[in-house]
Amino acid sequence: MKRHERRSRLRAFATISAAASIFAFAMPTTAAASEPDKPIDKAFCADNYRNAQIQRKNGALKRARESLLVCVSDRCPAVLQPDCTRWLTEVEAALPSIAFAAKGTDGNDVTTVRVTMDGQPLTDTIDGKSIPVDPGSHTLRFEHEGEEPIEQTIIVREGEKARVVTVSWAKTPAAGPSEAPDSRPRSGPPTAAWVLGGVGAGALATFGVLALHGMSRRSDLEKECFGSCRQEQVDSIKTELTIADVALGVGVVSLGVSAVLFLTSGGRSSPTEASPQREAQRPDFVSFGLAPHRDGAAASFSARF
Repeated sequence: MKRHERRSRLRAFATISAAASIFAFAMPTTAAASEPDKPIDKAFCADNYRNAQIQRKNGALKRARESLLVCVSDRCPAVLQPDCTRWLTEVEAALPSIAFAAKGTDGNDVTTVRVTMDGQPLTDTIDGKSIPVDPGSHTLRFEHEGEEPIEQTIIVREGEKARVVTVSWAKTPAAGPSEAPDSRPRSGPPTAAWVLGGVGAGALATFGVLALHGMSRRSDLEKECFGSCRQEQVDSIKTELTIADVALGVGVVSLGVSAVLFLTSGGRSSPTEASPQREAQRPDFVSFGLAPHRDGAAASFSARF
């Protein structure tokens, strides 16, 4: 019985030793198969060679870059490497990248921001580093704990490197209603106001001269021939006094219209620069008239607003 158990133990030991020897022999073979200097399957290299061209044409530059990194490897056939090397250089130059900046409610930078692009996760931390992305239109979504998500659509162009996209959760105070200071140049009333003012002043001066002269002549005539003066002498004095009355009317109306223009001009530089309210206050039409009659003259003034 003891001899039988001894033989069983010897057989078990021999079996274990043989298995250990086989395992030790197989280990170097497995390690050698995983070494980086071993050739890659030619079909795999060829697929990446073709896919890189298709992906690049479709604007999927990130995937094209991954495919080209495979076929430029020394483990792929040498005949593929020159094309892949050249294309990889061109794709690297065209592949854009973006970086992010975010401000919290206090206006300071925040880093714990989850960013997705077109619904796919892009990064969970804003660290100032740029991230390669495919060119084209992309919708970005920024999520920060305790705040409403922010979405932003951008268009990324080929070759655009380290473009900074900034978002902010800082609260901006609402702007209250305020009137901006009027910075338009002021040049005073229009020319017509000055012209009419000058006409009015001259007419009043004419009235004063003619009225004094006419009154003086009438006083002298009453002393010389009261009740028996010739008609032409009387008519001459009446004409002079009538002209004086007309001048008075012209002076009053001219000065009145000039005052209206002064008050409604608002001191703007030109009619084109005046506000609609100012324009509405200006008269669209102004006219005045004088009508001499037997005992003097009648003045009329009209304005349409």
